[in-house]
Amino acid sequence: MTTSKPTSLYRTLGLALLSSFALSSCAPEERAGFRDEEAASQETEAVDQDDEDTYSGDSLVAEVDDPVEFQQCLDAENIDGATVEWLDDVVIPEEELEGLSADTVEVAGQTVEVPGAPAIVIPERVGQGGCLIEYPAPGGCLPAVEISGSFIPGYRIPERTVPAVELPDGTVLHELVQEEIISPAVEQEGEYQEQVCQTEPDDAEEGDHIAHVYRPHIHRPHIYASRSHNSRENRLGVTTESGDRVPSTRLPSYRVDSMRVDSARVDSDRLDSYRVEGTEHTEYSEHDETTSYTTEGDVLFDSDQHALRSEAETELQAIADDIGERDESYTIRVEGHTDDLPSQEYADNAELSEQRAEAVVEWLRDNSTVSSGDVTAEGMGEDHPRADNNSKEGRQQNRRVVITVIPKDYEPEIDYEVDGSDADAQ
Repeated sequence: MTTSKPTSLYRTLGLALLSSFALSSCAPEERAGFRDEEAASQETEAVDQDDEDTYSGDSLVAEVDDPVEFQQCLDAENIDGATVEWLDDVVIPEEELEGLSADTVEVAGQTVEVPGAPAIVIPERVGQGGCLIEYPAPGGCLPAVEISGSFIPGYRIPERTVPAVELPDGTVLHELVQEEIISPAVEQEGEYQEQVCQTEPDDAEEGDHIAHVYRPHIHRPHIYASRSHNSRENRLGVTTESGDRVPSTRLPSYRVDSMRVDSARVDSDRLDSYRVEGTEHTEYSEHDETTSYTTEGDVLFDSDQHALRSEAETELQAIADDIGERDESYTIRVEGHTDDLPSQEYADNAELSEQRAEAVVEWLRDNSTVSSGDVTAEGMGEDHPRADNNSKEGRQQNRRVVITVIPKDYEPEIDYEVDGSDADAQ
């Protein structure tokens, strides 16, 4: 498994069952009530009634949604052979909105305090880009790819008030109120593309042209949360009944910045076309820096058996000779694949396919220059069909052995791009 992840102080996320397509988080009703207007209204009423806004010292503290968990990303990190690329988060640091200091005035010979209003602290906001996943795939196949969802947290900035004041001579300074601001969370669902495998027609002969296979690109749009603004509230200066002057009061305006999480795209991919050469029952394909040789299982093994047939040596020797011409250091992965018909001789198709892969590995160790430590076997069973198991021809294509040659310095990467240029102000 290959993983690349940006440093992020908040990501201490647990693991749960695999989920695909959708991101997971705390239940919507637990995330500050930003799912719909009714929930937001209920929360506002509760705050008004109970006066339970949070304070830090003399400052009010805004509520910001917690980060979400991208469960498919976390699970993929534990899948052997998967590549996970974490996308950058967008972080707006904690900020403090200016408050209003209290003041004193002299009215009718008495000193009166005119209250101010608290500052507001907005905790750090993190827009999450999620991740890209390339799942493991057998040789001769383009892997499934996924872009997780993305998330911008919602927030609630509490109401703040400069209380009304009745002065000793009966003059009343009216109340100033800046209403609360509620900004809902913004979420974008992820995208997924299945793996595709290259197949060879049953009647292909040496020199025939085998068409390429193509995996389309996938694209997850950007998301955008507009900025919020609260206007300045003014209370004009007055001359009291007793002739004293009370200066004006201004509760300052403030603005909360917008946030955007970029779009993401995993490019299309293809296994190039090729011509059948040198062998009658083996296909050849290249992807990135790896090379795969796919041989019909019926040529190598009798039905429901794992001992190599005498005819298998011609195919395997041609493959070994071709591999031996390489200059670079490499490892070899041998995969056994079956159709979906139950085995009569083995516990299941996974065991049969593993025994077949081991038989090929043993032959390569004994009959080629491959180092014993550089070749491994894996039984894939019926889990990765490349044709329909509902037909005799399809089942024959699914019974196969794939020998994949991988350079030792090969590091798989996901061909992707992110872009925020398509985000429009809203």
